[in-house]
Amino acid sequence: MRIAVIGGGLAGLTAAAYLSEHPDVEGVVFERSPQLGGRAFTYQKSGFTLNYGAHAVYGIDRNTISQMKQELGLQFESKQVDKRRVVYAKHNQLTLAPLDFMNIMKTNVLSTMEKVRFVGEVAAIIANIHQLKNYPTLGEYLDHSHAAGDVKELWEHLVCSNFFITPEEARKVPGTVIAEYYHNLFLSSKPVNYILGSWAVITDQLQQKIENSGRWSISVKEPVESFRKEGSSLILNTKTRENLEFDAVIFAIPVQQVCKIMEETPWETSFEPYADSTSTEVLVYDVGFSKVVARPFHYISDMDNKMFISDVSATDHTVVPENGQLLQGIAYLNDHFDSDEERKAYMDNKTSKMEELFDQFYPGWRDSLEVKRVSKKAMVSSVKNIASNQLLPNTLAGVPFYFCGDGCVGKGELAERAFSSARNVAQSLLAGLNKPEALSS
Repeated sequence: MRIAVIGGGLAGLTAAAYLSEHPDVEGVVFERSPQLGGRAFTYQKSGFTLNYGAHAVYGIDRNTISQMKQELGLQFESKQVDKRRVVYAKHNQLTLAPLDFMNIMKTNVLSTMEKVRFVGEVAAIIANIHQLKNYPTLGEYLDHSHAAGDVKELWEHLVCSNFFITPEEARKVPGTVIAEYYHNLFLSSKPVNYILGSWAVITDQLQQKIENSGRWSISVKEPVESFRKEGSSLILNTKTRENLEFDAVIFAIPVQQVCKIMEETPWETSFEPYADSTSTEVLVYDVGFSKVVARPFHYISDMDNKMFISDVSATDHTVVPENGQLLQGIAYLNDHFDSDEERKAYMDNKTSKMEELFDQFYPGWRDSLEVKRVSKKAMVSSVKNIASNQLLPNTLAGVPFYFCGDGCVGKGELAERAFSSARNVAQSLLAGLNKPEALSS
């Protein structure tokens, strides 16, 4: 079987890595960019390792990446963020983030009675009996809940932090999605971890595994421009080659790009339900210092301005030169504006608020600044997992392709959905290949 994978990000590399293990499968990964990794691309600048977005892994012991580590023989180390150094800021007051029972008891975000109520909600989520899963959205659950306002605000803020969206959008996340996500996270013994060495440690190993198979190749700077079906074969044309024949094609690119590329094809109407799905975009503000400016905590979430700062180097020492410090600020963004001028003013205000947060907790940071990067519209997920959007299934009836990525159906959110959907697609193809009728044909 000969397979084409379109897209060399986390999903595309994962799918190809699994498929490359089968001796009867060969293929090509097509990536339009000069480098692999997609939105998990990592690069070096002045001795600092910068990621396009966060590389934290939530609930790593229950995450698909742990299955991949075992199944694909990946080697990496991870380090857990110190829960006692994670704080919330609200009305200029700092308090421990309620990440576990001990922190819940110590936090000032909730009153004593509210803490009891929230512990009960956590227990119900763990036991998989929480009523949240029976509501279409978090907002509808909160509207019917008798919990105090602070408990409701905490739920919104937790979903903001893990789904990288605003409180308004958090209220639109389906109740089943939240219940399943936090069921796994609350049961995890390692809720927030960093892969030491960033995403490059994973993507480099996936690439090596694909290329070492001897049956697969990776082609960068070669976008697929058109395709057609001829009999049982799928024919691709790229920027540099024509009439490349494959038995199966996997699209591992953002859903918006899939819908665009399917226009004026026989399958265009199948993608109409997914064409208007919105992406999750954030402002990312990375700053690298020549020395440790301050280390009051490892993570601070500003509940008033809906942004947070991670001291990435406090958990992952590999991302900085000796004695250096790397902070990553992320602001959740609205995406509804009446004009470009309104959007620009909004983004400028978010940038200013982030710098004010740096000023407040890392005074004098500008004097030690070595690296600065501001990405004002960084995509962290191609489909925002809210009720008004639909995740693209891994297969569609009557469509001869497979689909994976963070905008497709899979386990978890963000990077985990990219990993899990790619793993599912690869296993589906391999299962079909291993059927007796396939082996005898």
